[in-house]
Amino acid sequence: MKFYLIVAVIAISLSSCLKESIADAMLASKNAGAQRSAATLSYEINGNAVNISVNDADNRNGSFYTLGCSKYAGYYSLDAVSSSGEFTFTFYTDSLATGNYKYTGAYGDMFITDYNGTNEYVHAVSNSMSFNITSYANGRISGNFSGVLTPMIAAGNPNNIYGTPGSVLITNGSFENVPLFY
Repeated sequence: MKFYLIVAVIAISLSSCLKESIADAMLASKNAGAQRSAATLSYEINGNAVNISVNDADNRNGSFYTLGCSKYAGYYSLDAVSSSGEFTFTFYTDSLATGNYKYTGAYGDMFITDYNGTNEYVHAVSNSMSFNITSYANGRISGNFSGVLTPMIAAGNPNNIYGTPGSVLITNGSFENVPLFY
């Protein structure tokens, strides 16, 4: 019995001297051969480039992330956060697939982006945001998008004040390998 007690004490002492925890070592060995996958979203807003990139899109938390698409009851939400603001698009569908998803001002106001402190909306009937998913594989989506938006000048109660309809253009939009979170 004394022998087993000595072996246990030595094992505990030696394992506490390791530079890396056992759990970290196991994770490192699991990820050693894995090729990391980048996710990107880029577009121009009235000619100003916005680029968002995540180097290791596979290892993101589904409740807090820089770039990703989350599933909710009846819709998916593609969200991105950058130093210039945030970007979001809602796919109103129960099952996301390749194809075109378009939202027009006839459906009602929809927030799209906060760029340098100004919220931009699909607001006027002439406004729209169009997303084209060209690839959906391995839990990732890729494609392109464009839009015509209206800036919100001031949030009010009960009415918001909007700027010139259609004065905000989203062009050259693309997204690659954006992970889906279920």
